[in-house]
Amino acid sequence: MQPVQQQNHQEVGYAVSSRDFLVFLDGMPTVRINDLVVSEGGKRGWVSALHKNQVEVLMLDEGVINPGELFRRSESRLSISMGEYLLGRAINPIGVPIDGKRILNTGKDVRSELDRKAPNINMRKFIDEQFATGITLIDSLIPIGKGQRELVLGDAHAGKTAFTIDLILNQKDRNMVCIYASIGKPISQLKSMLEVLTNNNAMGYCVVIAASSSEAAPLIYLTPQTAFTVAEYFQKLGRDVLLILDDIGSHAKIYREISLLSGKTPGRESYPGDIFYQHSHLFERAGNFKAENGGGSITAFPVLEVNLSDFATFLPTNLVGMTDGHLLFNSNFRNQGTTPAIDVSLSVTRVGRQTQKRLQNLLSSRVRELMAKAAELQTISKFSAELPFQTRLTLKQKEILDELLNQENSTRIAVPSQIVLLGLTFTPLFLEKEADFIKKAKDLILQALVKDPALSAFTAKVEKFESLEDFIKQLTALLPVIQKYLGLTSEVIQNNSKVTKATQET
Repeated sequence: MQPVQQQNHQEVGYAVSSRDFLVFLDGMPTVRINDLVVSEGGKRGWVSALHKNQVEVLMLDEGVINPGELFRRSESRLSISMGEYLLGRAINPIGVPIDGKRILNTGKDVRSELDRKAPNINMRKFIDEQFATGITLIDSLIPIGKGQRELVLGDAHAGKTAFTIDLILNQKDRNMVCIYASIGKPISQLKSMLEVLTNNNAMGYCVVIAASSSEAAPLIYLTPQTAFTVAEYFQKLGRDVLLILDDIGSHAKIYREISLLSGKTPGRESYPGDIFYQHSHLFERAGNFKAENGGGSITAFPVLEVNLSDFATFLPTNLVGMTDGHLLFNSNFRNQGTTPAIDVSLSVTRVGRQTQKRLQNLLSSRVRELMAKAAELQTISKFSAELPFQTRLTLKQKEILDELLNQENSTRIAVPSQIVLLGLTFTPLFLEKEADFIKKAKDLILQALVKDPALSAFTAKVEKFESLEDFIKQLTALLPVIQKYLGLTSEVIQNNSKVTKATQET
């Protein structure tokens, strides 16, 4: 008797109801969350929830789904193809190119699921290496460590986008993979971003993942998941990854829309009860990892636009609580000509300071102390015509410091040069100079630190100093050399004991 040939069976389900991009199916008894399903018309969706008698599906392709329409369970799950060929490309959250090019066929189709658990604590290691942004204000006063999660928030037109562009451009030639996730942004902003990255030859080490505001809500919702999945691929190759999520507030609103449509109970500000989990389980995928987990690191910068007059709302407080610090951008600072427009007094880094060298850490503490003291004295100085020497010196140093920290967009300053620049605040070089002179002198000094043998040798060893007093003393001795590059050869810095004592006092 011949054996009966076994037939292949495929699970199917039928649409019971649909609400825009949300479809409820009857059938598919063994389907799992994140399985892909395909309708008779070829429209794809993924299983987002399993109810007692129904399967909830979010559609990836636009189109009308009619009740009774047949759905088949796909062999694949919600995943994306991975490879080095993603560098220099712009794709949507399901891996479809949006830059007009074809993804290269490598012959090795490695796929990674989008929804993955974050590595546990045994796979992580101490964050001890600084993430150099090339921006003096950040690297010196609010340092970031490789593997840190730093929230970027502020009101509209405060310079957040320009800051994120600088973060990417300043990673050139540093063996850093940069991933930019555009979440629900207008297509015009996305094109502008791609144009800037292309014109600055940055696309070679970048991957852009984008879902514009005109696309289906489920695609926008998947954008940060795809970004983290791509970041993890490169991290497991031992690479350091910079990940920018712009803007995480749009992601929260999209998830709120999906949740309300699916009938979830709304909570505060109509967000569902699991909104905290949606973001925290994503951010936990960032970190600094051990060799057995591939090595490498993922440094995440989620961006949030928020009204600073109503800062303590539900979403900002949630995000501040699940990250390792935040950079607060203020549009008033930008309107006054400050770049980057970051409020240092309200910005926080929880793990960055442990990555700084000793001198950089000591100098940072001195600078922050000076800024706090000057803020107090500025109020007092309004009520007095004559001020003590120490008060006038502190206010002048604050003025010098403001000019040295002000840094135009698309410029990068190496950390040793940043240390020398800030150290000049505590020398007599600029004490008799106006702000315009300091602004012009800054670029000349940076050039001199590279060109002059004595200055370049000093700059190369600044991070080895263990004492702030020794550093300032040696820097003061080099002031005649710096004067030469500033065209001040006829001017001699007097070794005024009063100024020297005041500027080098700890």
